[in-house]
Amino acid sequence: MINKPLIIIGGSGHGSVIEACIKDNRNRYGDLEWDLKGFCNDYDTEVDGYPVFGGLSDLPRLVEQGYWFIWGIHLIGRNYKTAELYDSLQIPKEKLATVVHHTAFIDDTVTLEHGCFVMYNAYIAPRTHIGESVMVKANTNIGHDVNIGRLSHIAMGSTIVSCVNIGECADVAVSATALAHTNIGNYAMLSASALATHNIPEGEIWSGIPAKFLKNMNRQ
Repeated sequence: MINKPLIIIGGSGHGSVIEACIKDNRNRYGDLEWDLKGFCNDYDTEVDGYPVFGGLSDLPRLVEQGYWFIWGIHLIGRNYKTAELYDSLQIPKEKLATVVHHTAFIDDTVTLEHGCFVMYNAYIAPRTHIGESVMVKANTNIGHDVNIGRLSHIAMGSTIVSCVNIGECADVAVSATALAHTNIGNYAMLSASALATHNIPEGEIWSGIPAKFLKNMNRQ
């Protein structure tokens, strides 16, 4: 099926990155699977020249109208709130779009759950599992036998070495590295350019080389 009508849930920022991927896949690679119609959020009337079809409360109506959706909201430093918002919307899984840029390498043993987004030049090695509505940004390296929980955000230039477990709605920030056999808990964050050599507990933010506890994640 081609030209499936798609709405990005979110705005400029993460949403614009997803928009750029869809446009590039169409323009350079002739990939017509997704036809981006616009955005849905509570703040804008248009984003990057695309219309905003209503607020988040309008999602049930948009589902009935036959649209597909991709999640483009990740509240950095407010990961609990991101998950709470996502769950409240109850988006049907079969209406979540998976969008992958054509320059990404994804081994054929990798599992991508509904709603994943994988950007330019990402590498995902064998037997890795990427959970529902995870965002994998440009120039990331994800090793073999990695498990990434739903709603997590793997930022630009980050590296996740093999046999790493990342929980739900967690962050691996820009240019951060998680070494093999480390765990990053639910709602936790490995800060920009940090190096995880030990496990990061749930809801904690770690930074530095090697990474150490910085503070707890905001629950509001």
